[in-house]
Amino acid sequence: MSFRLAALGLTVIASNALAQGASTEREVRLNCPAGTIQQEKRGGNDSGVFCVKAAGADKGSHHGPYVDFWANGQKQSEGQYKDGFRTGRWVFFDTNGLKTGETEFESNDYHGKRVEYYPSGAKKQEQTWVKGKREGVEVSYSEGGQKVSEVRYSADKPMVAK
Repeated sequence: MSFRLAALGLTVIASNALAQGASTEREVRLNCPAGTIQQEKRGGNDSGVFCVKAAGADKGSHHGPYVDFWANGQKQSEGQYKDGFRTGRWVFFDTNGLKTGETEFESNDYHGKRVEYYPSGAKKQEQTWVKGKREGVEVSYSEGGQKVSEVRYSADKPMVAK
């Protein structure tokens, strides 16, 4: 009996989704921090769901989780905002939903590890950033995983290449 109810429930959900048209947007509920409210951006080439501060001098600034979608409904990126600036680890996707990169931010600047991926999922490039400037070793890889190049950076300037 419970199997029939579950199947009926799925049929109703699928029917409702089809009745709403070709849109692949889904209901997204974020865990917004205290003092913020969830908002949505719809239309154009993409849409998004994010948290904004509800009061104070910086009312309306992004603060908390963020996720946006391509026009086809696939996730485009997800990450966190703090006081209007990207912060922490962000993940980026192409229009097919494949992960294209991961970047760490601090106050909207690249800060930490940044990795790009091939459509196959293999690592394409790995970098280290400090306050918006490349620092340390940047390594590029072939799609087969072989190291193609290695460049050492200091204050965003290439020092040594291999």
